[in-house]
Amino acid sequence: MIRELEFNFLCRRHCDEIYRFARSFLGNSADAEDATQEVLLRLWKCLPKVHLFHSRAWIMQMTRNYCLDQIRRRSRGVIQAWQSEEVLQDQPDALAPDPGMQADATLIRTHINSALAKLPELHRSVFILYEVNGLRYHEIARTLSLPLNSVKVYLSRARHKLKQLLTAPASCLNQYIE
Repeated sequence: MIRELEFNFLCRRHCDEIYRFARSFLGNSADAEDATQEVLLRLWKCLPKVHLFHSRAWIMQMTRNYCLDQIRRRSRGVIQAWQSEEVLQDQPDALAPDPGMQADATLIRTHINSALAKLPELHRSVFILYEVNGLRYHEIARTLSLPLNSVKVYLSRARHKLKQLLTAPASCLNQYIE
């Protein structure tokens, strides 16, 4: 009974966060849903070992590990996760009132996803955990088993590299305009 209560509490608290992280990392809804279910299953199996106060770090580390495994499996195949068109099509139409704006938003998302894919894995993980999931430095450090200063350095480097990639000469986007 207590185990079920703890599990339900952790599910309600972290389910959306697991999904957002997996969605950002894997690039599509279906894989993110699978990742969420798998992480919750692993949580259920390991619940007695998980300390309630450190559960967020453990859960995000499990999510990251699962996502990395999925990406490794995909990389043996044909398509990379960040090139998925589904990411670009999951946004509600209310956010893009006309086709021109929707096309612009699609180009921007494609460019951002491409830039994220070029980051080293640790930099991308730290960036997504901080910017998308809103984890604090010490939570990211615990999640990725890194020193706190390394988390700060990786986040800074990820931001710097993204800035370089996203402000590169407009020639990157010219292929879409011409």
